Amino acid sequence: MATKPKTAAKKTAKPTAKPVAKTAAPKKPVAKKPAAKKPVAKTPVKQAAAKTVAKPAKAPAKKAAPKAPAKAAKPVAKKPVKAVAKKPVAKTKAAPAKTSKPAAKKPVAKPAAPAVSKKVAPKVAPKKPVAAKPIEKPAAVTKPAAPVAQPPAVVDAAPKGKGKGKGKDGKRLLGSTTVQQISPEELKVRLTALIKMGKERGYLTHAEINDHLPDSVMDAEQVEAMKSTLNDMGINVFDEAPSAEDMLMVDTAAPAADDEVVEEQAEQALATVDSEFGRTTDPVRMYMREMGTVELLDRHKEIEIAKRIEAGLRDMVLAISACPTVVTDIIEMAKKVAIDEMKIDELVEGLVDVEAEEEMLAAAAGDSDDIDTEDEDDSGEAKAAANAASLAKLKDAALERFAKIESLHSKELKALKAKGTSDAGYLRIRKQISDELLNIRFNSRTIEKLCGSVRGLRDNIRQAERQVLAICVDKCGMPREHFIKVFRPNIVNLRWIQKEVVNAPKHVQGILERNVPAVHEWQKKLIAMEESLGITLDEIRAIHDQMTKGERRARDAKKEMTEANLRLVISIAKKYTNRGLQFLDLIQEGNIGLMKAVDKFEYRRGYKFSTYATWWIRQAITRSIADQARTIRIPVHMIETINKMNRISRQILQETGFEPDPATLAIKMEMPEDKIRKILKIAKEPISMETPIGDDDDSHLGDFIEDTATLSPLEAAMNASLHEVTKDILDSLTQREAKVLRMRFGIEMNTDHTLEEVGKQFDVTRERIRQIEAKALRKLRHPSRSDKLRSFVDTNN
Repeated sequence: MATKPKTAAKKTAKPTAKPVAKTAAPKKPVAKKPAAKKPVAKTPVKQAAAKTVAKPAKAPAKKAAPKAPAKAAKPVAKKPVKAVAKKPVAKTKAAPAKTSKPAAKKPVAKPAAPAVSKKVAPKVAPKKPVAAKPIEKPAAVTKPAAPVAQPPAVVDAAPKGKGKGKGKDGKRLLGSTTVQQISPEELKVRLTALIKMGKERGYLTHAEINDHLPDSVMDAEQVEAMKSTLNDMGINVFDEAPSAEDMLMVDTAAPAADDEVVEEQAEQALATVDSEFGRTTDPVRMYMREMGTVELLDRHKEIEIAKRIEAGLRDMVLAISACPTVVTDIIEMAKKVAIDEMKIDELVEGLVDVEAEEEMLAAAAGDSDDIDTEDEDDSGEAKAAANAASLAKLKDAALERFAKIESLHSKELKALKAKGTSDAGYLRIRKQISDELLNIRFNSRTIEKLCGSVRGLRDNIRQAERQVLAICVDKCGMPREHFIKVFRPNIVNLRWIQKEVVNAPKHVQGILERNVPAVHEWQKKLIAMEESLGITLDEIRAIHDQMTKGERRARDAKKEMTEANLRLVISIAKKYTNRGLQFLDLIQEGNIGLMKAVDKFEYRRGYKFSTYATWWIRQAITRSIADQARTIRIPVHMIETINKMNRISRQILQETGFEPDPATLAIKMEMPEDKIRKILKIAKEPISMETPIGDDDDSHLGDFIEDTATLSPLEAAMNASLHEVTKDILDSLTQREAKVLRMRFGIEMNTDHTLEEVGKQFDVTRERIRQIEAKALRKLRHPSRSDKLRSFVDTNN
């Protein structure tokens, strides 16, 4: 074992180890201590192991001989256990220095010595294993070698050498590099596997995300960004795996994950993690940067997206029109419009006239994209009159179409009751109703309401299915896979549960038979629902699936159109800064207007979307300023009047150089002067009480506002003086007279007293108390007493 650590020392020393190895061999028999000191002087940095040996070699020389064998015995005993420790390298050189001790070392290491001695020759001769990897491996193991050297001198000297430093910090650096060396490609592979797993199952858990993306790689904000990205991909993230009741009753299985799509989504997720949170966490900068990554749309791209939105809405209308109850709801809303219980614009936005709109699209000029966006001076009354006329015209045309739909719907119900849903006549009438509904542009609220009714029907079916699942599987012990396979085809068949009782195992038959009435109860509810709707439950599921696909298609297209026009919102919001709302609030309000514009955009009119959206964005921003900018809200119509007055004031100031007075404004605005003065009062802006006053900014406006709820120092001093003078004057009267006056006027008491109350106190009549009071007041009117009080009366006056 003595020769193996020597070769390890050569590898560690790299270039300097070569001469050391040659000189160390002949110096073994010649010099004992000088041989150990020379390599230390030549290579003080990399031969730290030899340095550590010299000290223990000297220590036994100074101390008694019995201690030397004890020291030699300890490292020898530990060498076979710590196979490749670098510290024993030094002790092998110390062994020849002690001439009488090598004999004791070699016999102890006999089991391993022959194997090591065979390796010494090939390692000294070729000198090839100078690679860094075989050196670092023993270096990483040298950390536990520190306890081998027991003298304190060895322990202190060990950290100076490289071997100890590598051993202690090597593991830490190795652990950190394994985390830092995760390349974007490897992270992309992990994300791809994670997304593929989520696509196949439809959900992921937090534990699975942490397994693929360790906390050392991604912080909490990045994990949250990853969750939102997964949700956008249709992958739900749960704290724990969802229950079977939530997942097994899903209608359609999760679509197969396409590798190319998954890779693209992984790149998107990686970009979200790196770009969004790698450089900044400022939400405004992140919003601006993300907005800049979306390309602007040209005219053809806008039309393409608008057609996709229209196609998605068409799919939704086609789906819900196949449900008779939804058509009934539409007819009921039309009847409310007919009797003026509902406005027509709350139900529809317009009617589709393809021929007229195509002519309009063809007639639209190329320069029609740009229209004047400045504020017009048209009177509000003229606009209101034109709007009312257009709504009345729309109402008449829409009610005419709804009447036709109502007649078709009555025929549909008759055919449905007579021949069922598979009848050709019923299908033909249903198609006619769908065609009529497609010619009506329902507003987004109406479509959402109609879709909500279909979702409610589907939720009721799912709830009944979950209840039957809980009874049969959880309570009775029926196999879950068998229940899912058998129940769906027999959802309205009341006999299937009896067959299951007969075919069930013996330990299940009894409890299943006892729960047959509960299963029948839920099945009867489903049968009643099917009869009331007039269509089967499978058709309701198909309608819901088609509606959901169309809704998703329209939503994705709307999102694309909105994201591509976020720059437009910022360009408009910049013009409305310093009007009472912060810039970010203006952007948010403008985004709301942008989403409304996306819902109402009509591409057939020939205008670009930006031209149409500008009006909605400006309207949303101005309305929010009117509603939220002022501490005391002013009605919108008054805001318009104030703006008009300010515009006229600026015009007069530019023409004459003087601010107009209320009389001049009344003439210009054709309004009474009193109303102008009221408007000027309303137009005043509130001011903060923290407004600094003076050049030093050490005082605020609130410091100069009088507090009427507290006494001023002058009043407090006068009240205190009045109290003292009154007490002195009353003390100059007799005790009875003073007490009567105090009780009658409530002086130094909670309240005053009547003559009767004072008489009861003194056990005399009211008349006697009145006489005592009159006598006391006459005494107070004497100049010797009244002069003291007259000054207070004059001050109060």
